[in-house]
Amino acid sequence: MKIPVFIYSVLICLISNTIYSQAYQVVYNYSIIDTKDEYGIIGFGKEKLITSEIESLSFSRNIDTVAVIKGIEEPHVQEASEYSASIYKEFMKGLRYCPTFFNYDLKDHDYSIEWEIGESTKNILGYNCQSAIGNYRGRNYIVFFTTDIPVQNGPHTFDNLPGLILEISSSDNVVHFLAESIKQVDEKIYNPFTKREYIDWEQFKILYKKYFERMTNYKPEEDMTVIVPNRGIEIYLDEK
Repeated sequence: MKIPVFIYSVLICLISNTIYSQAYQVVYNYSIIDTKDEYGIIGFGKEKLITSEIESLSFSRNIDTVAVIKGIEEPHVQEASEYSASIYKEFMKGLRYCPTFFNYDLKDHDYSIEWEIGESTKNILGYNCQSAIGNYRGRNYIVFFTTDIPVQNGPHTFDNLPGLILEISSSDNVVHFLAESIKQVDEKIYNPFTKREYIDWEQFKILYKKYFERMTNYKPEEDMTVIVPNRGIEIYLDEK
């Protein structure tokens, strides 16, 4: 009688592993063009999101770009980079992990967005999408998500809607993500950010403020100043 029980247990285990290994791969094009002042950033790239219903891992890379930005004399030149792990999320715990250029990784437990579902619709990659609006760390956003793929996720930190987010636009026209491809994959999702100590978002802002003040006060030569951004997708420094 023990042999059938053993075989049954193995089958259950295999079925369970198959269920949890199924995921979607979504590739997004993104742009960040913040030229309000010298403390914004400009960047163009791709994000590859591997997501299941319980966790996800994103990889990001820069793309070769020469862009002429209105109001800026010199064209913006950016060289391509390889994909590198950028964000890991645990949905059940409401956590996201990502690297920082400090000697810590970010363990963020306060990134959730309160969404308001809208009435606008559009079709993206053949999927019927519905709009939602929300505020995230200094910017207002409109996003389009599809319930045809019932994974409550999206690029970067954007998630917690009843379907996969396929497009994101900030109301100030700075941030934009748009899905270019979607496919089902059978890939292992894991947390690559486990080797360094963690800081939370408030601790990150404290460290970044010290870094920003130190760098902006640094003058390598008498008539030279160092400019570092005070914001990206998120606003790093609280307005006074």
